[in-house]
Amino acid sequence: MPREELLGAFCLKLVRFTNWINLIMRAVFLFIYFCLFSIVYGQSPHVLYGERNLKSQQPAVYIDKEGSFYPDYLISNSSLDNCNASLINWYAKNQNDFLVISKQYNCSFDKYSLENCNVLNDSIISSRKQALFSNKGTATSVSFLIHGYRKPFLKSNGDRTSPRDYAIMKETFQQKLNTLFVEVYWDAMYDCCYSTNRKKNKALYNLLQEAEKNALPVGLGLRKVFYDLKFDTINIITHSLGAQVALHSLFNSKESISPTPANNRINICLIAPALSDDSFNDYYKRKTDIDFKSKDNYRLMIGYNENDFVLRKKVGWFGPGPYRYVNTTLGCNHKGCSLNFKKYFTKNFINSSVTLFDLSSVGQCHLVGCYCSSGHLDEMIEFLKK
Repeated sequence: MPREELLGAFCLKLVRFTNWINLIMRAVFLFIYFCLFSIVYGQSPHVLYGERNLKSQQPAVYIDKEGSFYPDYLISNSSLDNCNASLINWYAKNQNDFLVISKQYNCSFDKYSLENCNVLNDSIISSRKQALFSNKGTATSVSFLIHGYRKPFLKSNGDRTSPRDYAIMKETFQQKLNTLFVEVYWDAMYDCCYSTNRKKNKALYNLLQEAEKNALPVGLGLRKVFYDLKFDTINIITHSLGAQVALHSLFNSKESISPTPANNRINICLIAPALSDDSFNDYYKRKTDIDFKSKDNYRLMIGYNENDFVLRKKVGWFGPGPYRYVNTTLGCNHKGCSLNFKKYFTKNFINSSVTLFDLSSVGQCHLVGCYCSSGHLDEMIEFLKK
């Protein structure tokens, strides 16, 4: 073969080999890129509690997005996330663990089933309630703290965690209330972070809607804790979207057969609630034998802030406003919404009480720390003591 042809054939093979190497390098690069992308941006938006400290002495309940209560059993968050953040799904895929957990809560099962899951969940709730009463001490009431949207359990991206919020709330309230605090942890979703990026902000608002959906089964699960709890007074203290969890635990905006609490007094304290003015239309749809329409055992108090930029969902002229995504008009008194609500409530729920607290002096800040600082909640705390 002539030298020129040999050289040409060699060059052709070299080009093909180089192209092949380039393809391999591109594939490797893309693999590394997508791995890094999934680590940085693909984190689960669910807030999971499977790896919490099981030895903590702080009274608390941990509830997944479907209203199932976490057992005192180590569950890897990654395995739970692979089960769509559902304890029921996790039990189905880990049936040996399910049987071990069931035995821990005195359930005699020989197999997994959805019915057995429900029995186990009720047993976990019963165990929690017994523990709360045994920790009562000299407390004259029990106070459930319920956090809002986008609260990580562990430190993440510099955002305030739910345990940190609860520490601040307890420091504020316990100085003036002789009460047993119970921290409520629920899957209120989490992702980072609000910015000037409209596309990213829209994704966070969509995630807010997912958190709002979770509030219903979480509230119905929490209702089982409240019912027949051996305390004369239950205080429910919420921040932001936590208000929706509280309302679902107290009356039926959606049909439920679970009984509502019949304790002598239920104080419902909603701080900067992510609620609309029609959130209480079903206030009297309760499952109880007490004559609450003649003498209501619920006392409602709402702290609104006309300047809260998270509830207003607007900075200056920018933002979707309080009506879009989750309606937050009540929490920020949009166009006098809170004041009009009080008139509606007084007219339609004659023997029930509602008290409004103007927290607009807090300013634009939505953080728990801002509301709990400088004595902003003193008037609300005094009302709780009455």
